[in-house]
Amino acid sequence: MAKHTARNSNVSTLFRRCVLAGGYALLSFVTALSISWFVLALSNFGYGLWHDIGGIEEGIEKYGPLNRFKPGFADTTRAQRIDLFQQINYSVHHGGEGLAQIHYQTPSSGGVQLLLRAPEIEHLQDVANLIDFLRVVALGAILVWGIASVLLWRKRALPRLLDQCAGLAIWLLPAVFAVLIIGPETVFNFMHVQVFPPGHQWFFYYQESLMSTMMLAPVLFGWIAAAMLLLSLMLFFVFQGMIASRSRP
Repeated sequence: MAKHTARNSNVSTLFRRCVLAGGYALLSFVTALSISWFVLALSNFGYGLWHDIGGIEEGIEKYGPLNRFKPGFADTTRAQRIDLFQQINYSVHHGGEGLAQIHYQTPSSGGVQLLLRAPEIEHLQDVANLIDFLRVVALGAILVWGIASVLLWRKRALPRLLDQCAGLAIWLLPAVFAVLIIGPETVFNFMHVQVFPPGHQWFFYYQESLMSTMMLAPVLFGWIAAAMLLLSLMLFFVFQGMIASRSRP
């Protein structure tokens, strides 16, 4: 009986240690994710690369001529498309500034054409508002992580990396399994319904939206998510190494 009680106590202590370590790891990962977003935003999310190797160029050539509202987009150059995406990127990170003025012109466009229609501008304004909110959350997470890291460094009490990974799994695996069971597309659609204002369009067919066409949505988002995940993991382990090295006696 005593051995059984001691074993249960050890398991409980290990679980609690992993959960607490996982909380710090989760905070570290959110911080890494936030910094990754800021870095990728400054680099235009690598749009030029994904345009070339991610199927976006082929998507524009296929769906651009089918747009019912905006002619000539398929004849835009690679440089034009990168610049147009950069303007959208700038606008959604600056409160939606300039969305209605983004335009393009090609030999087949019949003159200057505004890139975005009213529903697309409304949606991107919603995205800009969401980014404004998430920026505050991200900066708050970075601040809390910094304070927690300093305290752990002073106490030389940084959780072991193995405990952090185990704890992170305890926090994240249930959510991952839930997404896989429910279905990523269902979760994606549900999140959009919850996040964006009722009655605001957020799904756009390629034939009606150059915004969707030039991003080949959701293909571009998948490439960006993969880049963010890779960069976040790299930063996460860099953070661990830096703090661990300074926590050693």
